[in-house]
Amino acid sequence: MAIEYPITATDPQISVVIPTIPDNNHDEVVACLKSQTHNSFEVLVVNDANLDICEARNAGIEAANAAVVALTDDDCRPKVGWLSAVGNEFNAQPNLVCLEGKVEGGRTYRGERKYVGCNLAFDRDAALAVGGFDSEYAGWRDDTEFGWRMERDADGECRYSDRVQMTHPELPRATIDTTLEARMKDAYPHRYENIIVPNTKIGRLNDWLWRNGVWDVIDKVRYRGKQ
Repeated sequence: MAIEYPITATDPQISVVIPTIPDNNHDEVVACLKSQTHNSFEVLVVNDANLDICEARNAGIEAANAAVVALTDDDCRPKVGWLSAVGNEFNAQPNLVCLEGKVEGGRTYRGERKYVGCNLAFDRDAALAVGGFDSEYAGWRDDTEFGWRMERDADGECRYSDRVQMTHPELPRATIDTTLEARMKDAYPHRYENIIVPNTKIGRLNDWLWRNGVWDVIDKVRYRGKQ
């Protein structure tokens, strides 16, 4: 297994885990991390094409040396205060186990309990206790499924903060997997109906628009230039 440590710390407060494969370049996201205002963190790049994204994330979580793990992807660019905001949230709320943040760019997100994996932080022990990321969902909704399991099984609070900011320059690479979508609906029927598909015709229309990228385009225009 190939785990790289481009940034190390003696006693890190936060471990950043980046899953990737050799065909993808992760130099720019690491460069952004080197400019962080936070001064006690390490970076683990899990660079292995033989692992699915869930296996790669789990390998990083297991190898992490900090109590808090922050996830991002190789095609994302963290704001310079990203890790400082993560650290402040966990320091201020001892009961916090899972934290989702704002995403701007080709992918936009404002905290709808979908737990997007490009901007997600959590208590390492709590994540390991619930079993980490489930490879049965690898490639579609794996991050959402992890977040919902943290809500259900972890002993603590899950929340969103718009101070934790990430830029996703390009459109997401993931595509809809209808089999995994049906599995999520069966496994979490109440959360699925309340979060993914609100139980109204308008809600279902909104969900269709979201699944097909329409709302991402609209949000990109709506929030352009705003913090």
